[in-house]
Amino acid sequence: MDQHVPPLLRRGRGGRLQALRHRPPAGARGTLRVHRDQAPQLRRQGDPVVDAPELAGQIAIVTGGARAIGRAIAETLAGRGATVVSVDLASSDETVGAIEAAGGSALSLTADVTDEQAVAAAFREVLDGYGRIDVLVNNAGLFAGIERRPFWEIDLAEWEHVLGVNVRSVFLCSRAVAEPMRAAGSGRIVNIASNVVTFGMANLMHYVASKAAVIGMTRSMARELGPSGIAVNGVAPGLVTTEITTQTVSDEYRDLVAKGQCLQVPILPADIAGAVAYLCSPSARMVTGQTLLVNGGATMGPA
Repeated sequence: MDQHVPPLLRRGRGGRLQALRHRPPAGARGTLRVHRDQAPQLRRQGDPVVDAPELAGQIAIVTGGARAIGRAIAETLAGRGATVVSVDLASSDETVGAIEAAGGSALSLTADVTDEQAVAAAFREVLDGYGRIDVLVNNAGLFAGIERRPFWEIDLAEWEHVLGVNVRSVFLCSRAVAEPMRAAGSGRIVNIASNVVTFGMANLMHYVASKAAVIGMTRSMARELGPSGIAVNGVAPGLVTTEITTQTVSDEYRDLVAKGQCLQVPILPADIAGAVAYLCSPSARMVTGQTLLVNGGATMGPA
């Protein structure tokens, strides 16, 4: 590893970090600058109409992109044209490999998104390499391994650990992109929350509290960043079928949850990724401060 690369980071597959460092930043590739909304007006009569992917040319950071929902989000955004940087404590090589195999562009950075210095170093690498950050998806979070118990049995260390991961990471990463997005006058931030906030799930108060905080932060950030042209939204999934939930949640409980949904089929990572991609797309131009429930209608209540 080069001495100038921070020790908390590492290269993606095939040494892509070096290539990233030498890629010209946005705005330096030509002298003609056109607002995205004006671009279609530049087509000459008779030119073939070829629609570019809706996120073409965008730089998107996905935290926790190594597996499950995060990987699905990373692959979906890449499939829609974005260059995706997965920032995760675990290796994102498989995510990067899948994206590159499909013809997309991606990079893996290893960093602890609850550590202030690690976040600053990772995001600086992206800015140094690409010149900007267009999209941030705050997906990293803690759910697997949390023991369900009444709140009076939760010790302070466990409480602080859950909130530290699920809330601090959103704050640190969002703060890291605020300045470059404000300077650019545009950007999208999507925070992954949970539908447990809507009904107050018993025996998981630390988790519920952490995701309630994320929803509140989403609204506050939308107000503060809106004047700079930055949209901030959330996605609140129901119980998503992943390798982790398959191992940690009983079949009986998953069946019970599905029966409580209007759409009585399993929720998949791709369902969450599709919602995130919508919120990052031009179609959601006037959507901000919202948290989209993706739970098959589970929180509508009894008919």
